[in-house]
Amino acid sequence: MKKTVLIVVTLLLSGCASAVFTPVAIDGVRVRERMEIQTDGDWNRFTPTGVKHREIWTQHGVTLDQLVFFAGVADGVPLDDLAPRERKTPKFRASMSPEDVVGLVETMLAGSGGHFELRTLAPAKVSDVPGFRFDFDYTGHTDEVERTGTAIGAIVDGRLYLMMYVAPRGHYYDLGQPGAARLMNSLRIIPAQAK
Repeated sequence: MKKTVLIVVTLLLSGCASAVFTPVAIDGVRVRERMEIQTDGDWNRFTPTGVKHREIWTQHGVTLDQLVFFAGVADGVPLDDLAPRERKTPKFRASMSPEDVVGLVETMLAGSGGHFELRTLAPAKVSDVPGFRFDFDYTGHTDEVERTGTAIGAIVDGRLYLMMYVAPRGHYYDLGQPGAARLMNSLRIIPAQAK
């Protein structure tokens, strides 16, 4: 019973309670017409209803691994576009530093009672532009599952492009991280005016 409740809660938090996932094509795949990834086809994708900038991919199911894309988040828009309306979520600002973006991710993942720990944050080239990469651990408030994550991101023309891989610490993170890293290395940002 507890395991069933955990799965339902995780799906609801991910906006995937009635999700229909479709296989990701092999080769260049566009995400929200703002990012392009060179993929091997081992993933399934879901675009939550009513969101403007988020897409979720998984290999083994959203409770076991998630590759989350935030494609061109505009200035003044919350990163957590799946949060309940009554919850005030911080908004992305084009002037934010990488540390500020990490703070947005922390609030989204663990802001309502969970635990978030930043392990590394460093500059990185993302799609041939200056960006950042960070690694973190977090435990959710509702399910208490210990997860590990890695993310890359850049702010281009005042919009945030962020790609984040998250999985339970240990087996599933170790299993999926090399493939997620390959996808992150293939990321190409498509700025808004280039669409």
